Amino acid sequence: MNKLTKVALAILTSLGISTASFAGELTVTGTAKATYSVLSSDSTSGKADAPKGIGIANEFSLSASGELDNGYTWSYAQDIDGATVQDDAKLTMSTPYGTVGVFVSEGGLSAKYGWNANAYAPGSDYGHTSGSTGGTQAAQTAGYTYGSNMSSYNNVQYHTPAGLLPYSTSVKIGYAPDANGAINSSNATGTNTQGVGSVQEILIATAPIDGLSLNLSYLEKKDQTNIKVGAGGSNQKYETGAISGKYVVLDTGLTVGLGYALLAPTVANRTAGSLGLQHYENDAVSLGYVVNPDLSVSFSQERSIAHNKLEQVATGDDQESDVTFTIQTVQAAYTMGGMTLSLAHKTLDNADYTSEKDLKETIFAVVMAF
Repeated sequence: MNKLTKVALAILTSLGISTASFAGELTVTGTAKATYSVLSSDSTSGKADAPKGIGIANEFSLSASGELDNGYTWSYAQDIDGATVQDDAKLTMSTPYGTVGVFVSEGGLSAKYGWNANAYAPGSDYGHTSGSTGGTQAAQTAGYTYGSNMSSYNNVQYHTPAGLLPYSTSVKIGYAPDANGAINSSNATGTNTQGVGSVQEILIATAPIDGLSLNLSYLEKKDQTNIKVGAGGSNQKYETGAISGKYVVLDTGLTVGLGYALLAPTVANRTAGSLGLQHYENDAVSLGYVVNPDLSVSFSQERSIAHNKLEQVATGDDQESDVTFTIQTVQAAYTMGGMTLSLAHKTLDNADYTSEKDLKETIFAVVMAF
C-alpha cells in the first residue's frame, strides 16, 4: 500500500469515526401477539354469541435519536402495525427549556387510563367494545365511551423540562390546528372536518409522595359553528376531562388505581319530545398484585353512565333516561424472559349502552417482545 493510499484511508477512517459520534442511532423494538378469544352472552336480548377466534397482531417501532452541537437532543419514532403499514409517527427535540415535538396520530395526553393496574389491559381497551371517542349523539351505541385524545389528531406539543416543577410535576400541552388524524407525509395539506376547527389538550402529571402518581387532563374542540339545527338553534360544544391516580403500596406488591372522567359530546338543540344524549360520566377502580417477579394478577371495574334527556319544552319538565354500562375484569399474566402469557376474563353489563345486553369475553394471549 503506497503512502497516498494510506493517507486517504486514514482520512476516510477519521471521517467515519467523527460521523458516527454525531449521527443518530437507530433501534427497532416491538411485540408480536397471538390471541384466542371466546365471546358469549347470557342475555335474552342483544345476544352477541360468536365463534371462537384466533388472531395475530404485530406492532414494532423504528426509533432514532441523536445530539446536536449545542447539547440539545432529538428523537424520532415511526410505528409499523398490522400489515406492515405506516402508523403513528413523532419527531421531538429536548432542550433545557422543555421538549417540543410534531406528532402524527400520536402523542396521547389523556389521563383516562392513569388508574390502570391491570395485568393485561383495561377492559374497555381490548376485545369487544374498544373505546369510542363519542363524537356525536349517535355514539351512545358505539361501545364503551371515553373522550377524544390528542393522539387522534396531527398535532404539535410542548412539555415542561424535568425538574422545573416540584414533586416531579410535568405539564404537557397539545394543539391540533384541525381535526385531522390522517397518517400524513411531509408537505401534506390539512382536512376540513365540518363543525370542528382546532383541538387542544393539556395533561398535568405529578408524584407528590413515593408510590403515588396523579394525572389530570382536559380536551376541548374549538370553532364548532356548523352544527346548529333550525333557526336560532344552539349547540353543546365538545369537551372532555379526566382525573386519575395510582398508588403502589411499597413492599407489598399491591397497586390501587382510581379514575373519573366526564365527556360532553357535540349536541345540537332538539325538538320537544325527542330523547338525546347529554353527557357521559365514567368511573373506574383497579387492584393489581405482583405475586412474584414473574406472576401478576388484577381486578378492575369500569362504569360509564350515558345521561340521556327527553326534551319536554311545553312543560319545562325534562325527563332523564340513563343507561349504565359496566365492565369487570379478572386477569393474570406470567412472564418468561421475552414472552408473556396472559389470561383475561371480563363481563359486560348493559353492553354498548343497551339495556339487558350482558356479555362475557375471555382472551388468552401470548406476547413476544423484541
